Amino acid sequence: MKIKVNPNRMMLLRLRRRLELAERGHKLLKNKQEKLMQNFFALVKETVELRKEVEKRFIEIGFHYLEARGLMDRQALDDVLRVSAKKGKLNVDFRHEMNVKLPVFSFEIPEGDLSYSLPSSPVQIDSTLAKLYEAFPDLVRLAEKENLLFHLSEELEKTRRRVNALEYVLIPDLGEVIRSIENKLSENERSNQTRLMKIKDMVKERAV
Repeated sequence: MKIKVNPNRMMLLRLRRRLELAERGHKLLKNKQEKLMQNFFALVKETVELRKEVEKRFIEIGFHYLEARGLMDRQALDDVLRVSAKKGKLNVDFRHEMNVKLPVFSFEIPEGDLSYSLPSSPVQIDSTLAKLYEAFPDLVRLAEKENLLFHLSEELEKTRRRVNALEYVLIPDLGEVIRSIENKLSENERSNQTRLMKIKDMVKERAV
């Protein structure tokens, strides 16, 4: 990007102020980028640990389910799963972190025992459903953290582009134009000084 301006002192003052604002903005954005990166990697660590825990719990739930399925006929299992269903409520709130709007999830599961009562249902199905309901809040929490990672990564990318635009485009261009104007004004000043000296010499010659 080449900034085209008239090389005068007023424009020079304007560009110097603009450069100062750009440098201050670059410093603020750089600090924001560093803070976002710290938060991002801390959240990555938390999310990885939580995902391992959730995966371990759901693998265990899967084993219990397979055991129950092996002990029940398909129709009885379908009946148990159908009557044991519960409707929960997902709440979404928002918090702000460094001007980033981040969603926060919470899930409400109605209290009460499972509604089925089948003599033929093995204890494994009870264990499966109980562990599933216990693990579900962690699954929602994992979804929240992964969603936060997505939003933070988006904000990091936008901040990185702004930092680079200031650092590698706007600030160097402003510096180049300012130096160009300063050189032009210095050249004009030297030319004016030379003309004044010539005029002074001519006046002296005429006075003799």
